Amino acid sequence: MKFTIDNEFPPQHQLTSEEKSFLQKLAGYKLMLDKSLCFQINDLQRHTMLVLSGNISPRKKFPDRADKEREIAELEAIIAEHSSKLECGEILKENLREERMLLNLWKKQLAELKKALDNPAEDKKSHSYLGAYFNRGDNSIVELYVDAIEAKAKNPYDTMLLMGQILLHEYFHSFYAHVGVGSNKPIYYMEEAMAEYGSLAFLFSVAISRSSIAKQTHDAMIYAVDSFKKKRNRVGTSAVYGCGVYLFDYLCEFYREYIARYANVSCLLDSCERQWVEFKYMLYPKYPSSPIIENLLYERLMEML
Repeated sequence: MKFTIDNEFPPQHQLTSEEKSFLQKLAGYKLMLDKSLCFQINDLQRHTMLVLSGNISPRKKFPDRADKEREIAELEAIIAEHSSKLECGEILKENLREERMLLNLWKKQLAELKKALDNPAEDKKSHSYLGAYFNRGDNSIVELYVDAIEAKAKNPYDTMLLMGQILLHEYFHSFYAHVGVGSNKPIYYMEEAMAEYGSLAFLFSVAISRSSIAKQTHDAMIYAVDSFKKKRNRVGTSAVYGCGVYLFDYLCEFYREYIARYANVSCLLDSCERQWVEFKYMLYPKYPSSPIIENLLYERLMEML
């Protein structure tokens, strides 16, 4: 694995020999998916370079006010249409319970968006990016914000674990962008969920292998899952990561099929299609805690893919 240092924002944290060895071994591991697809960071570096950066860029909890207003109007239209269908008896009887639960979920999501809109202090809440992917074709870049990762992890071992998981998450963005067909921009809330799912599935695969870093990858997997579950009721754009954790929790054994399926169609998906807009507000701005809604979310996702 090759990497460069950000000249404009050089990191204060220098990779230790243990961190460098861990990342190198992660980068060399090949995750087989189907007959035509495999994920390997070393292979992806043909077109996506890794940059270690000390840049501390704030990441807003919510989009800007104009975007929140647009989302509120969008969700209000979905609620009105769905309410009308329920009142007019257009929903099949066997689906009534789930569809009413879905309507109630959207109403709660709308309340969260309005709360954020009416509270300007929410706009000032932010946290630092831990990594980023920039799609520039054959000159794409993954940036790892190692100082921010170190600050979040708080101890040397967890810093190494988190660094590995973020590295995988960002390179899954590169993987999805460079395989399959189509040229659409990825749908943010689904892309982030699938990148999270991919990184956890990768760690799981290494953890059950005979790799010399099996224990560390197991620890990294547990660290990533636990850190999300401790803040399961998070509100804002990061709520969509919950879908990736859900997929990993309940569908870990099928990761080869689902990652390959998404990779092949991700750049064909149209974020303006009504089904995807409705799906967005099942995840955002607050990830649902109801197992029934999670099951419905999964069923909708499989239909769309």
